[in-house]
Amino acid sequence: MDRTSRSVWRSAKVLGIFARREGFTDPGEERAIAAVAESARGRAILDIGVGGGRTVPILRSLSEDYTAVDYLPEMVELTRSAYPGVRVEQGDARDLGDFEDATFALVVFSLNGIDGLAHEDRREVLAAVKRVLAPGGAFLYSTHNLDHPAAGEAPWARCRLPGRITARPLAAWALRLPRRSVSFLRLRRLTMRREDWAVLVGASYGYGIVGHYVTLEAALRELAEAGYEAGVRVFGSAGEELRSGDDTRASEWFQLIARKPAGG
Repeated sequence: MDRTSRSVWRSAKVLGIFARREGFTDPGEERAIAAVAESARGRAILDIGVGGGRTVPILRSLSEDYTAVDYLPEMVELTRSAYPGVRVEQGDARDLGDFEDATFALVVFSLNGIDGLAHEDRREVLAAVKRVLAPGGAFLYSTHNLDHPAAGEAPWARCRLPGRITARPLAAWALRLPRRSVSFLRLRRLTMRREDWAVLVGASYGYGIVGHYVTLEAALRELAEAGYEAGVRVFGSAGEELRSGDDTRASEWFQLIARKPAGG
């Protein structure tokens, strides 16, 4: 899973996509950033999986005490070239060993970056982030929703048809379908399903990667087991605030805000 993702993200085509990305990914991310803004303003922020630097101006508008990391050297160089003078380091979310305990008021892992890791690695990420967070600090991250109707669906599934069924978008969809189908079938051997989480082939990058999907209840349970405070705030991809027990099928992913207990 990790090797597959790395090979895709290192390609010139995908690096170009990351370099062009700007602004918020969706209304849910915008609302989540707004929800942590005041508690993080002027304090230390860590941006994990910075990619091409999309989140740099967003988070630096909150604080100049900003550090970014990515585990791919190509992404590190991409962000450094776009934002000279900003601290950008190579690092792994599962370790964060270059940072002292209780350093950051806010840690962000955007664009479903945590979903590129194996299921068991998520515990390591949650533990590493909690260690480097200051007491009461926030961890904002996004993760794919297993309950969304399109989760893991093949490129030829009805839900994958273009939103507007007219000649031009339908022709473009049909033209891309053979290559996407081959990629989907090739990667399907890496998939697995459990009751409340799964590893599935995603639609991103022409069905070129597999990723982790989780139900909202399972995501909240992961955070509780890792020792984060109760009362996690969750926003859907359309910007709606979600709570345990809600119908989440309309949201492709979740934006979660978890806090380290104020007591340490």
